[in-house]
Amino acid sequence: MQCMRPCSPLVRTIGLLVTGLTLASCSSGTPEAKRAYAIPSSLCGTALPASALEPLLPAGKKISSVKSGPAGFTRCRLLVDGRIAVTSIIEQWESGTTLTNVAYGTYGLPSGKVKKGNSRYVMSDATAVGHASCGKLQQEGHEIFTMIRKEQGAVDAGAMEKAITKFTDSVSAAKQCTGSNT
Repeated sequence: MQCMRPCSPLVRTIGLLVTGLTLASCSSGTPEAKRAYAIPSSLCGTALPASALEPLLPAGKKISSVKSGPAGFTRCRLLVDGRIAVTSIIEQWESGTTLTNVAYGTYGLPSGKVKKGNSRYVMSDATAVGHASCGKLQQEGHEIFTMIRKEQGAVDAGAMEKAITKFTDSVSAAKQCTGSNT
């Protein structure tokens, strides 16, 4: 009596799949994208911990920043390998302007995809808007709003919340808001 039989097609297919998966897990395949640049700790001079900025930045080799804007409006763009990766804005508005007006009207956050952190922040998976506590300018009849936008792709709302919270807190503590030299 002979017990040796050829393998069934199912057994051969399973064997090929296992071999293929084993080889795929051992080989490098496509190299995983990495950051060859250091994560900055500010957006054009406004402090923002690298840990808050990191989730918003893509892989790449080189990072640079461009600051622009007239009085009462500061835009910072972080470029990775020449492409805009993150945009931030610090903007002065007339007293009485609300976070809702700025977030939904000016920056077009879609109301159905927005998370409110609290009364000072509104965020989606790619854009967040904050209202800075800016006593000096509020006494002069102005409000300060901040915005951070991830230009390519999205992150979870928690990452956007951390970025806008830290950025807005930094703006609130800046000389333009406190009037102090510290």
